[in-house]
This record gives sequence, structure tokens and C-alpha cells, in this order.
Amino acid sequence: MISCFILNFLPLWFNYILVVLLIVLAIRSGMSFAKWRKKNYGIGDDSAINTLVGATLGLLAFILAFTFSLSSSRFDARKNFLLEEVNSIETTWLRAGLVANPFREKIQKELEEYTRIRVYLVSHPEDVKEIINKSQAIQSNIWSLITELTKTEDSNSVVNGLLISAVNDMFDFQTKRISKGLIDKIPTLIWAALFLLVIIAMFEVGYLLGKAGASNWAMVLALSMAFSAVIIIIVDLDSVTGFITINNQVLFDMYDRIKS
Repeated sequence: MISCFILNFLPLWFNYILVVLLIVLAIRSGMSFAKWRKKNYGIGDDSAINTLVGATLGLLAFILAFTFSLSSSRFDARKNFLLEEVNSIETTWLRAGLVANPFREKIQKELEEYTRIRVYLVSHPEDVKEIINKSQAIQSNIWSLITELTKTEDSNSVVNGLLISAVNDMFDFQTKRISKGLIDKIPTLIWAALFLLVIIAMFEVGYLLGKAGASNWAMVLALSMAFSAVIIIIVDLDSVTGFITINNQVLFDMYDRIKS
């Protein structure tokens, strides 16, 4: 399920301010409701409210932990797939060196360009769709060359089989990286449930504060900033262009090796 969560498309600093304001507003609404209820109905027996607030905060903690786990596992998968793709590209490069010219030079030239555009993508993530199209075009060129190679009379079937296996792995890892990086995000329904619980829990907290007559806005702001920080970390992990990014040094090192 593709997420259309709006915070994925806004600057991270703006998201943080937005979430803080949302939580402060929910607490303020709860405080206002408590004061209105106290003024119109007096102080009743609200002993069960503490239990309800505790249950809601526990449920909020659970959904936060669940959402963080989803984003964290996806981030780890993206790191693993990057490493696997780098290994598969270099393996293909090495095995291509076992075939005769002109196929060796043509395939390795295509692989060098295949890697170069990935290096380019690290500093230009906004061009991801263009890079994917170029990658698919290069894949088609490589497969055409391998098809021609297998039809030559002097080709080695064992070497060809090893090369085809490496090429298939290389293609598969691009598909996996696209899936984890661009498609397989946290579903919008989970985000909606998370923010609904945040609003309800903070409203209940505000109700308790209003009932007790407490209005320590420094503590309210601190609570809002703390919850917002956790949510923003989850948003950043779910994004491919945030502050928490994958170290691409293995890709740069591999590109330097195949160029030389």
C-alpha cells in the first residue's frame, strides 16, 4: 500500500512545528473543556478518568513503537539492498571480464554508466524517476548484449551462465530498492490512527490539567516537543530524502574500482 501521508512531502522543520502546534492545541482544548465542565456541572467523581487516560497513553505508546519499528525495518532493508546491489554490480563487472571482446568492453561500459547514474542520484534525489528510466534502458542494453553473446559459436556456456546469474541478481536488487525506497511506505491508515490517538491522548491529558487547575505551559510545551520529536524521527526514517540517510560510501568505492 502506497502512503500518501502529507508530512512526507513537507520540510522536516515545518513538520516538527506543525506537530507541536497540533499537540499543544489538543492539550489546550482538553483544558478548556475541563474548565467549561467544571463551571457548568461542578466537580464530579472523575476517578475513572485517570484509568482511561493511562490506557490511552499506553495505546499511544504501542502505536508509536509499532510505527517506529516499521520505519526502522524499512530503513535497514534499504541499507541491505544497497550493499547487495553494489556487490551484484561488481560481480557482474568481474564476470563480464571473462567473456571475449567486443562483448566484454560493451558490457563493462554499460555497467560503468549504470553505476555512475547511481552515484549521481545520491546528490540529486529529485531526479529519481529519470534515473530509474535510464537504469531500465541500460538493463535492456546489457540483456541484448548477453543475448547476442550466447548466440556466438565460440562463447563459453559456463561463463555465460555465471554472467547471466549475476545480471539477474543485479536487476532484482534494483527492483527491491525501488520497492523499499519509493513504494513500500508506512500506510496512510496507520498514520491516521497514530495522529488520532495523539489528539485523543493529549486532549485527555489537557482535561486532567484543566480539572486540577494547573496551567504550566512550559511543561505542556516540553511534552509536546518530546512527542513531536519521536513522530518526526519516524517521518524522517520513512523518507528517502530526510536527515537520516544511508551511507553510500560502498557505492562510491565500487565506482572508483570499476573506473580504474
